[in-house]
Amino acid sequence: MCAMAAALSLIHFHFLLIVVLIFASPHSTATAASTTCSTTHTFGGQQKLLSYCSALGSQDATLAWSMTSGPNATLDVVFSGVAPSPGGWVGWGINPYRLSMGGTQAFIAFQAQNGSTVLTYDVTHATEDGEPLVCTPISLHVLDMAVNIVQGTSISIFVSMAWPAPARDPNSTVLNHIWNRGPPVSNFRPESHSLSRADLSARQAIDMTSGVASSNQGGGGGGRGDETLTNAHAILNTVGWGVLLPCGVIAARYLKPFADPAWFYAHIAIQMLGYALGVAGWATGMSLDDEGSRRDDVVKHRNIGIVIFAIATLQMMALFVRPGKDHKLRQGWNVYHYSLAGAILILGIINIFEGFEIMSPPDVWRRTYIGVLIVLGGIAIILEITTWIYVCRRRKDNAEGKFKDTTVELRQIGHVSA
Repeated sequence: MCAMAAALSLIHFHFLLIVVLIFASPHSTATAASTTCSTTHTFGGQQKLLSYCSALGSQDATLAWSMTSGPNATLDVVFSGVAPSPGGWVGWGINPYRLSMGGTQAFIAFQAQNGSTVLTYDVTHATEDGEPLVCTPISLHVLDMAVNIVQGTSISIFVSMAWPAPARDPNSTVLNHIWNRGPPVSNFRPESHSLSRADLSARQAIDMTSGVASSNQGGGGGGRGDETLTNAHAILNTVGWGVLLPCGVIAARYLKPFADPAWFYAHIAIQMLGYALGVAGWATGMSLDDEGSRRDDVVKHRNIGIVIFAIATLQMMALFVRPGKDHKLRQGWNVYHYSLAGAILILGIINIFEGFEIMSPPDVWRRTYIGVLIVLGGIAIILEITTWIYVCRRRKDNAEGKFKDTTVELRQIGHVSA
């Protein structure tokens, strides 16, 4: 019976870990397709030989360019992308102000009824709110444009323009590049792109003199300050909700039989530290001025964060209404306490992966956190087995004359059902 109870307890306790890892695994195995760039392109039988090229890391898109300096500086660009379906559109543009959609001066290419075409579009904040794109003049001084479409989906756009000096620092050589793709075009009005991770992360600030992606991303929602704040938000929440709180649960469950009442103080200390870091991360996230805050995934992430904060606050308040071990309400309080703990762990870990999807950090972030979860799960499994061996041996040693008292004691430490 003791072995059966141990097995059931082990299955019950680690069901949460299995669910979480199943949820996390699709994200962890996703890898970007390998894309190579080229500095040589052909448009209308004319070869364009450019100086630099870069694989943009999203949507299999690449960028090639050449620059001239001096009073009449120019920039020649070839953007290559892949439409999601034949007849779909591919677009690229420069945002002089910030690394976001609103304000982008865009060039969108597609297969029209009269042949391949590339048109200019001023992407406004109204466009972000759902208004259709309308072909309009843009603020860039365009010298030449061309398009090449192969098999209906592989699209390259050539643009020659006067040097588009960034609005915030005219002497800077860092430009904010925004690109995307979408379904077939009707009446020269491109339909909205999808909201996949690749489509929402199609933006990059590049130093055009070196080809290096830059952390100086202009103003608005893409500045260095917001980047630092976003990283702080991710680290605080991951450590607080996603690491310390599970550690506190492990301490409460597995220190009970060996260190009473030290387990209680260790549990409280770890949980209070985790709560403090989690609340700091939550507050940091709420203060972020993200230009994509209306996106469905951001709204979902934020709402889950609010729920986690509310439940965790209720959990902390439970400390002050904790009845004694022999009180008639203790069993109900235990159900309340354990239920909220499970909800916090599940929502916290899920929301951490939601956050990874939104901010698209280096893959090492996600792999490291999955590794932490696996290590914590392994430790919990080892401690679960060890604790049950200890409990079962203790019951066996006290089977004669002391069984009743020992059962009460084991029930109090959480390894025998009430």
